[in-house]
Amino acid sequence: MRRSTVVGLAAVLSGCLIGGAAAAHAETPLDLDDGHITDVSGVLSDADEARLEQRLGELAAADDRPELFVVLVPDFSDPGNALTWADETALRNNLAPDQYLLAIATDGRSLAISAEYGDGGPEAGPLSEARVLDIEDELGASHLADEDWAGGIDYVADEFDTVPWPWWVWLLGLAGLALIIFLVTQLVLFLRRRAALAAELRTLEGQKKRAARQLVQTDEAVRTSEQELGFVTAEFGEETTAEFAAVLTDCRSRLQEAFQLLEKLQDAEEDSTSETRSWTDTIIRLCREVDSALEGRKRELASLRALADGAAETLARLRSEREAAAAFAGEATDRLASLATAFTAAELAGVADNPDEISARLNAADVQLDALRKAVESRRPKAITPAVHEIERLLAEAKDLRDAVGAEADALAARAGAPTGTSAMDAPAEGAVESPASMLDRAKAAVRAAELSVQARPGQVGSFPLSRLYFAQRQLSEALAAGGTDDAEIRAASALAAAEQVQSLVASPVAAESRRFARSSPSTERTAVMYDPPSSDTSGRSEWKRTYAYEEDEGRGGKAVWGGVGGGAVGLVSSLSIAGDEPGLVVMFVIGGVVLGALSGAFGRGGDGGGSSSGWGGSSRSSSSRSSWGGSSRSSSSRSSGGSRSSGRSGGRRF
Repeated sequence: MRRSTVVGLAAVLSGCLIGGAAAAHAETPLDLDDGHITDVSGVLSDADEARLEQRLGELAAADDRPELFVVLVPDFSDPGNALTWADETALRNNLAPDQYLLAIATDGRSLAISAEYGDGGPEAGPLSEARVLDIEDELGASHLADEDWAGGIDYVADEFDTVPWPWWVWLLGLAGLALIIFLVTQLVLFLRRRAALAAELRTLEGQKKRAARQLVQTDEAVRTSEQELGFVTAEFGEETTAEFAAVLTDCRSRLQEAFQLLEKLQDAEEDSTSETRSWTDTIIRLCREVDSALEGRKRELASLRALADGAAETLARLRSEREAAAAFAGEATDRLASLATAFTAAELAGVADNPDEISARLNAADVQLDALRKAVESRRPKAITPAVHEIERLLAEAKDLRDAVGAEADALAARAGAPTGTSAMDAPAEGAVESPASMLDRAKAAVRAAELSVQARPGQVGSFPLSRLYFAQRQLSEALAAGGTDDAEIRAASALAAAEQVQSLVASPVAAESRRFARSSPSTERTAVMYDPPSSDTSGRSEWKRTYAYEEDEGRGGKAVWGGVGGGAVGLVSSLSIAGDEPGLVVMFVIGGVVLGALSGAFGRGGDGGGSSSGWGGSSRSSSSRSSWGGSSRSSSSRSSGGSRSSGRSGGRRF
């Protein structure tokens, strides 16, 4: 029994001694020894410690060099985090911003460098946080991992003592680089000027294509916004949305002006170089103004709807609308079957595919409804708004496709009831006199059908069908304003011809994008405005995959100057946060900014200037680059004068 008692007491005593020994190896933040090295672990020999003291003393005595203190302990305790321990020790010993503390746990195998990075607090030290982190990584991986304590401290001292090149060396190098870039720039400009003489016609054609592309994109943004405005008006009333409606009316007016200019660019008359440039520049400016007007009301409209606030109710509403839309495809199919008994397939070609397109949009809406349900359940507001916009757009397009079949039926019925001897694509034949009212009715029905067909396909219709639609709308408006005059009949016939042409272009898989048409005839001419036969065919549906952006050399010098000024300013601002008091880096950043800015200004193509908005109803489908309505970092710094020098990281580094 006595033997068992003795054994038990020995075990308890042994455990206490082991625990005490372990605790003795963990150090809390302490006072540093005199000099620059505090070796609590005793891993440095007397000779190494003396040599390192001399090395760090020389570093501290050098001008414009940070001062380094080193503490080696078995392990960190209270706190156990390496960086926090190092920061508290630095604060305990009143280290200044240009004094750095390297803390190493020799048994715990972790390290941290306590440094001051400013960030709104005290003055920052001379070394950037990225530089300190790189030193930590290399120190742990290449030295301390092999228990080379003295070599690791030597490495950090060498890094702190690294002298950057003098500023004038950077200046000479950048001056030489700038000279080379200048010579290359002049050579490129010379070659481009020679090539421009032979490519002038192609350049003008490229300008026209660019203007047409931007008009398509801007028209899509306006149509998307009109859909969104319809949803908002149904929810809040016309009085609340009157301002938004006025904005869209003004946008439509600007687009009408732009499409009139596009008609001039696409008509059969030859245009001078100055006219082409002036008209394309005006089209781009009008597109930019429309985009700006839409963007100016985007945030206000989004806050009015606040879709994420009532997400559950919105989901229920959209599900109900989807159920109601399930009958659209069947209704369109039945209506087409009825029309097929009285009209030819060619006459119904404009709406023949509408049932299939309705089904495709409803299937896509089902996918978006499922995504919306998941977003509502997981409470992700950023995913709710775009899903709602997409569902509403798909359902609205499905309805427009269904209504387009009915509108086309009305247009065909109006044409069937017209006197014999007339055709929508021909002028009134002799002996077949129509009353203005009869022609106006036909024109109204045809324009309405064309509008619905285009509205159901935003972003998928090319510039030529769109310009013909705007022309038809303008001619119909003028016919209505002219009353029962002869000019009203001519305008109505022109509107009818253009509207039926739009239907054929929208429905055709290969539509005449490059057809040219005659400008409006004087009111004294008794024929409708027609278009010339096609010379070549391209797709009428807009699938813009190439960018025609041929830039002229005129004004390139001025662009380069302004680009250089802007680049230099950016370089100066950037250098202030990186270079500190190093003038060479400041000069390097400024000259580099000037050179890059000048090159960017001289050769950068930039944006098209139009079609950049997706409208009020969400993302655009014709250009993925347009805007849409509708682990911890080691580089963050949170050190302040409030008592902590920590950079906000989880700790230093293990090795």
